[in-house]
Amino acid sequence: MFCPQCGSSDVELHEGLCKNCFLKEFQPLSIPDEMVVTLCAHCHSNLQEGKWKDLGLPEEEIIYRTLEENIQLDSLVENPEIDLEIIQMRGSIAECLVSLKGSVLGDEIYQEYQVNVRLNKSVCPDCSKFNSGYYEAVIQLRAQNRTISPQEIQSADEIIKEALTRMWEKNRMAYLAQRAAMKEGVDYYIGSQKSAKRLVSALREVLGGVVKESPRLMGQDKSTGKGLYRTWISLRLGEFRQGDFISYEDHIGQVLSMDARKIVVQDMLSLEISSILWKEHEKIKTVAQSKDVQITTVTSKSPQEIQILHPTSYQPLDLDMKEQFQGYDIGEEISVIDIHDKIYILPKNE
Repeated sequence: MFCPQCGSSDVELHEGLCKNCFLKEFQPLSIPDEMVVTLCAHCHSNLQEGKWKDLGLPEEEIIYRTLEENIQLDSLVENPEIDLEIIQMRGSIAECLVSLKGSVLGDEIYQEYQVNVRLNKSVCPDCSKFNSGYYEAVIQLRAQNRTISPQEIQSADEIIKEALTRMWEKNRMAYLAQRAAMKEGVDYYIGSQKSAKRLVSALREVLGGVVKESPRLMGQDKSTGKGLYRTWISLRLGEFRQGDFISYEDHIGQVLSMDARKIVVQDMLSLEISSILWKEHEKIKTVAQSKDVQITTVTSKSPQEIQILHPTSYQPLDLDMKEQFQGYDIGEEISVIDIHDKIYILPKNE
């Protein structure tokens, strides 16, 4: 057998050529001279096959990935080692060097390829919406029959900020487009309905309250023909706050805590702790606030009774001894609350 290119005879042919002639023409690696990558100028999301994908990568890493994805290595190459290098950035063009080391048919090879990666800067739909102030939902923070306190507003602001920071990593529509403070509360304009609902859940875990949603048709999506809705989500906090005193089913209790599902209350007579579901909130009446708590003094105690001074008349007042009052000493100042002309002793905070 002979090589038709160089005339060598009695040699093994590879694709009709001797080894030397074959290796001269053999291309162990193929890669386009220029590749184009479309990136969002704001978040570096990458447009792939008509869809924006947030890879969370810097431009340099995106360039290296583009090179890797476009390299096609011939199956004859053994023990390949490929090095990628960005030689320089010239405007939006990355001039790159691709180096290959390996072996083909037992011979060592080394080849270099100079290629360009062009970065086409655009704006993804999510960033376009963010920059235009687009929003899909409004969280309306209100309170029942009272003004929301500055502390509650501060707490809500912090919860929303922290939650959005966490969600932003996976959802670019998780952003606060606008915050509007008004006399009755605060409105938070949120990028997506999904994010808004998660924010409301986070708020309720700390502040409690009752939620009502009101979707409104704002137009029609021209591409899909589907209706475009915005949702107003009302989060109405209770008439009471933590530490306030309430009446529920003929029982007087102090609100110890609350979350998205329940209000935790300590009965002022039995001192037992129980829970009231938020769906029962309309049956709850506020009878005193935490600021109404007064200070008085223990004057005497026995196994059956504890005597205190009335906080306003200073007359001796005998009350039933409770296990929770055993730790009070004579002469010690204690907290009491006057509700409907009846004095209740508050147990010590553990």
